[in-house]
Amino acid sequence: MTLKRLLYVLLVVFCAWLGYYQLEQHWQKDDQVKPDDEKPVFIGNDISNTTFDLSGIRSYQIDSDHLEYFEKSGQTDFVKPVLWVFKDGTNAEWRISANTAMLDNKNILNLHGNVRMFNLLPDSDIQVIKTDNLQLNIETQDFNTQDHVTITGPAFQNQGDGMTGNMKRKVAKLLKNVKSRYEPNQN
Repeated sequence: MTLKRLLYVLLVVFCAWLGYYQLEQHWQKDDQVKPDDEKPVFIGNDISNTTFDLSGIRSYQIDSDHLEYFEKSGQTDFVKPVLWVFKDGTNAEWRISANTAMLDNKNILNLHGNVRMFNLLPDSDIQVIKTDNLQLNIETQDFNTQDHVTITGPAFQNQGDGMTGNMKRKVAKLLKNVKSRYEPNQN
């Protein structure tokens, strides 16, 4: 009986040592973050950021459900962004939304998924632009895409593949495979 008890004690000690050894190995395997690895330095939810030009006039505002800013690259990632572009700092002229977006350190906003551009001024010839991806220079307001685009106005609808344009000048040019439908104004 004593030998049997000794074996049980040795088995318990061995199991305890094995458990301790496994935990020690697990603790040592924790990933150590290198200081130069790119991790977001700012994360926020339900964010709204307004930008003003050098003369203090409101230029644009970005609202987002979620935002992550990476200092090293200067990149900001957005989830469900809405960009408001103002005319003369007072009236919202454009509302642009997407599923996600990435703003780089050169103020180029790359919008992805269900991109919608709404011109909010009542006298605008362009009312809505729809596409899947869009690249927008926030400073110059130039935009472009290679994807399929639908442009809708008060009396027309144009579709095509690829587009370039400028929000300030309220112009958009479809690049290829253009199809149009026009309806006369009903006054």
